[in-house]
Amino acid sequence: MFLDFKFVFFGSLITLSLIPLYIYRKEIYKRFSKKGNLKVFIKDLKAYLTYNYPKINFNFDIVEKLDEKDLLKTKQILIIEDLARQFVYFEYELSTQKGVPKEKLWSSYDQNSTLHKDNKFPIDWPQRKEAAWNREEGNCNRCGTKTKLVDANALLAKQMKNGGGFNLENVVILCNDCARIIKSQNLEKTKKDLNFLDKLMKKVSY
Repeated sequence: MFLDFKFVFFGSLITLSLIPLYIYRKEIYKRFSKKGNLKVFIKDLKAYLTYNYPKINFNFDIVEKLDEKDLLKTKQILIIEDLARQFVYFEYELSTQKGVPKEKLWSSYDQNSTLHKDNKFPIDWPQRKEAAWNREEGNCNRCGTKTKLVDANALLAKQMKNGGGFNLENVVILCNDCARIIKSQNLEKTKKDLNFLDKLMKKVSY
């Protein structure tokens, strides 16, 4: 019975002595979660964006406006949402592009480059898209990201209703995100569904 009492007594002392340590560790974790290694996160984002979207000069001015009391996750999400806004509202207009050397053109090229009355795309449109994609080395004309031919979008710089034809100078290659932005009637809604946003959100600390 005496041993049981000593066991309980000393066990209680040990437990009580561990409480301050627990509180200390919890407070340290809380502070780390709030501050975190935001610099590493931002450095990683900058490297990722420079490599994958070289034509857009993103800024990180929002970092100076973040509340220091916010958790790391909250800060990361706010930064990413601002980057998505910059991506969507990046100023860009479809314009004519450089041509393709004549030796790379095909026999029906000139014949099918002019606009027909039915406004239909020419039968060699897939060939034109591939030629324009090769000209751009698979890069999106708006943001610079690499695209696969199957995923690339080929848009006309000058629309058919305005007299635009199917000559390669009038064909612009865009990634799926940029094509959706160009065609969007509601940029705020479009912003939420972009691959760009999904990819960056995967970098958030959970």
